[in-house]
Amino acid sequence: MKPQWGLSIFGALSLAFVGATASAAPMKELAVYKESLGKFSCEARETGSGKTFKATVEKAVEFDGYTYTERYTEMKSADHPKPWNGIFLMSYDPASSRWVRNGIDNSGERNAASSSGWSGNTWVWENDAVNIVINKQGKAGFTFAVDLKEANGTKRVVEATCKRV
Repeated sequence: MKPQWGLSIFGALSLAFVGATASAAPMKELAVYKESLGKFSCEARETGSGKTFKATVEKAVEFDGYTYTERYTEMKSADHPKPWNGIFLMSYDPASSRWVRNGIDNSGERNAASSSGWSGNTWVWENDAVNIVINKQGKAGFTFAVDLKEANGTKRVVEATCKRV
């Protein structure tokens, strides 16, 4: 029987990497996001047209507490015929002292952002195209807004209120 060195080496390297990164994971920084976990129902409004739509946000913890997941789903309606949906992975990067978020949306596009975390009751996810501004509303919910980045500044395009279900 021929030894399977590739699998053995890969397994050993994976275990070494996981052991090294898990012991260095910043649990204090990760703990600040736990209050945001759960399922939320959202009422949203496009600021330009005033059209409304519904959405859900589901946030959970994965990988022994080192990663958070978020599933964002907009509901299709006559006023909102092309809903946007996305799935995200979030964690804290100690090298940059920032939160990182990577995901993919229902059109197959990659969506990446970073954040410095909570500043009072506000959390801002930043990327090249938009800022997503989240404001805590106690443990029962939050609001969020999507600010589109333009050459002359930002333009708010969506506002929403989300309540825990």
